[in-house]
Amino acid sequence: MENKEIAKIFLEISQYLQMEKTSFKSRAYRRAGIYLGTTSIDLRQIYKEDGLKGIKNLPTIGDSIAKKIEEYFQTGQVYYHQKLKKKIPVNLNQLTSIEGIGPKTVQYLYRKLSVRNIADLEKAAKEKKIRDLSGFGKKREENILESIKMFKRRRGRFLLGEILPLAQKIVDQLSFLPEVGKISLAGSIRRMKETIGDIDVLAVATDSTKVMNYFVTLPEVEKIWGQGETKSSVRLRSGFDVDLRIVKGQSYGAALQYFTGSKEHNIALRRIA
Repeated sequence: MENKEIAKIFLEISQYLQMEKTSFKSRAYRRAGIYLGTTSIDLRQIYKEDGLKGIKNLPTIGDSIAKKIEEYFQTGQVYYHQKLKKKIPVNLNQLTSIEGIGPKTVQYLYRKLSVRNIADLEKAAKEKKIRDLSGFGKKREENILESIKMFKRRRGRFLLGEILPLAQKIVDQLSFLPEVGKISLAGSIRRMKETIGDIDVLAVATDSTKVMNYFVTLPEVEKIWGQGETKSSVRLRSGFDVDLRIVKGQSYGAALQYFTGSKEHNIALRRIA
């Protein structure tokens, strides 16, 4: 559990650093956050046995980040993280859950309109204050309102470090089937977004019916939303939704691109085509 708490802190630090345009440091914290959120090692135990040296020997963990892990074990928080939060007091996880809103946009909206959370964002959009800002416009403002509606309908988003191990487990179980050829994660989890709404899996199979039957009866599945030959959707006991799509081999590359890219990315590609 401590691993995930530390991972969450580092992923948030990464987002704050994106606002400050310190991309190298941002990537370092993001790599550390993803690693700590997905590894099965007991970070506290390593620190007890080998101290700071043991932490430094872990993959993606440099001297500065190792010292912050030690600080967390000693104080229960990371001062640098608290300092960044005070500098820009916004609900980062919540705001970046809205499609099209990244850390730099969060900073801009906070500076221009004092937007701190989704409630502030929705109020500003409904009062038509966002459309006149540089780089926005009426259409983007409308898209923000639509994304907020979708956010409210969903059960919420999850940190990449929370959802990635389970997503990979689902892929691994399906890949053992002899009927499954190519298989991969798609969507925002493939893009390694900081927060993930659901899990998208794309596969090629010689017998889609058999694969779908196996998928919806996995022990992790709590509820079946829908089952078909080319797409099935389930909810896992952990609260995550998973969509499995099966396509023909010759369409796999194009489909992987389509189901991985964001809405804006796919629109841009269609315009080029």
